[in-house]
Amino acid sequence: MSVLLPLYTFPWPGVWDPLYWEANKNPNLNFTVVINPCSGPCMDALPPQSYIDEIPKLAQYPNIRTLGYVATNYTEKPLANTTAEIQRWAAWPEIMNNSKIAVDGIFFDETPGLYHWQKHDYLKAARDEVKKADSGLGQKIVVHNPGTLPDYTWNYLDIADITVIFEDTFANFITASRFNAMKDFPRLSNYSTEAFSIMIHSMGNIPNELTEWTAEHARDLAGWNYATSVSEIGEWWHSFPDIFDLWTTKYADTEEKGEEEEE
Repeated sequence: MSVLLPLYTFPWPGVWDPLYWEANKNPNLNFTVVINPCSGPCMDALPPQSYIDEIPKLAQYPNIRTLGYVATNYTEKPLANTTAEIQRWAAWPEIMNNSKIAVDGIFFDETPGLYHWQKHDYLKAARDEVKKADSGLGQKIVVHNPGTLPDYTWNYLDIADITVIFEDTFANFITASRFNAMKDFPRLSNYSTEAFSIMIHSMGNIPNELTEWTAEHARDLAGWNYATSVSEIGEWWHSFPDIFDLWTTKYADTEEKGEEEEE
């Protein structure tokens, strides 16, 4: 169980402090954050110095791990370019002579939803590149982000450790047909909720009780979740929302209650 946080905001001094605050406040809650300095790992240069300074701070928290961002353009990007970006992420610790700047895997954005065998081969090759890395990719986690529910049978779930099955607005999250489809998906696909992620944006100015309800039910639907009130197109993951503390606190509380019930 983890917060899956796209940490796309530039790390000016103090900007990432809300994350550090929540990680310290909720030591039993894991945070998996996606690093994206150059729409990827910065292929032709080092990342901006602010990233070089700030990323090692994430490693100081035992409940924070990081993923490197790689977009596949729905597998339209040449596979050689995708594997080169994976290799670049893996090389970061050596390039910068700092083991604390290593990431724990790759967040593949813009992955396809509809199945095609050639796309499956592409994504499998990318996955294999992550898994065979000697060092620099830590836990070698592979996340796919199609942002939508795949087919129950014909899908890419066998390749990824985690698949984002929803990246959309709060209004669509609470639509009965979409909500029920996500609820039924683990059973129909024969995968645990721990294999899935939900990323909700555009929650807007809603009552605190509804924000808490969202945190609680997201946990029931998937193991890796995040929500933001930001509604501006393209800016959803580029800042910490006003609801960050409320949503995270409720999410952590809900997780602890779930663990107690399992015991």
